[in-house]
Amino acid sequence: MNEIDLVREALGRPRPTEQETAAAFARVQRDIASGAAARRSRGLTAVSRRLWVGGFGLTAVAAAAAVAVPVLGASPETGPHRSTAPPPAARTVLLVAAQSAERQDDTMRRYWHDTSTSRLYYRLHAPTGDYTVVWARRFEGWTPSNPTGRDCGRRQDLGTRPAGPADQAVWRRAGSPAAFSIPMDRKGFAPMTRKLAAGPPTTACRALPPDGAIFSLGGNVTMKDLRTLPADPNRLKRMLVERFGRSGTDTEPLTRNKTGDSWMFSVARDIILTMPVTPRVRAAAFRMIADLPTVRTIGSVRDAEGRQGTAVAIDEHTSDGDLEHRLIIDQASGTALAYEQLVLKPAGRNAGRAPGSLINSVANLTSGWTDTAPR
Repeated sequence: MNEIDLVREALGRPRPTEQETAAAFARVQRDIASGAAARRSRGLTAVSRRLWVGGFGLTAVAAAAAVAVPVLGASPETGPHRSTAPPPAARTVLLVAAQSAERQDDTMRRYWHDTSTSRLYYRLHAPTGDYTVVWARRFEGWTPSNPTGRDCGRRQDLGTRPAGPADQAVWRRAGSPAAFSIPMDRKGFAPMTRKLAAGPPTTACRALPPDGAIFSLGGNVTMKDLRTLPADPNRLKRMLVERFGRSGTDTEPLTRNKTGDSWMFSVARDIILTMPVTPRVRAAAFRMIADLPTVRTIGSVRDAEGRQGTAVAIDEHTSDGDLEHRLIIDQASGTALAYEQLVLKPAGRNAGRAPGSLINSVANLTSGWTDTAPR
């Protein structure tokens, strides 16, 4: 008997509602987890784009990061270890998270405050052999609920270092450099230089732009835009496609890559991860992903911060290979812990990476309303 059958048995009738299925599955999952805990192994995209003004320029900051510098047995080339138990269906995982999200507090205060740590993996070439380094950054933001308020952000470069023990060994053979020259993907751009040591945090506050844009969701959006998104998954999907799913002008036809499953997954992911939407809208975004026919479940994993969650994913075929977009969820709280991007079949700019290796990710550390302004 699989877990869905257990849900149906717990409900006692053949056609439960979506909410009943989610609640019953949560109960079943807790029962399963309590009995399996002793046997469980202890091993182990541009996301939520915030717009910055003034000193940072009006640019979309992609919260990207590579997951799991090898902590508790995780490998940067193969990704975090996960439970060997059969994972539940992705739809069930997402419906449970949706129901939990609806119970979140939604008392608006002066600022939407969020903190994240992002990591990017780079494959470097050296005479002693190729190795992977990870560049980590921490970001903290205070987005005003009032359009006349000041938008503040604090950033810190956490340093760049070899991603794992094997990479560290090759790095040492290369002379243990304290800085890394990272080639840019685009022609004509000079390589980036990243240092081993972390840098000091920097904080900047600026007035919002005249249009009030605070985030990018396929297009620039204001706090009012986010707070008035429809809470019905079908209406939400239709509105996102109509407003942001068009290429070029509003008179051009919808493009496949802008309205396909991978695009819808990425937009819903951004809403879920850190944006100041209402709990009902966050729940609708979970349900919107649950309705995508190509979404699949991975099971129990740990993110870069060592937190355990349930991962769902969607694949995308690109000129840089077949990619996996992964969202790690805490079903009990209805929050997303992290987003990860992996390459499944390397090609193009990812040709030098191993299949299954991590490219980038972001770990959502905190997100919620506060009246406390940054110092």
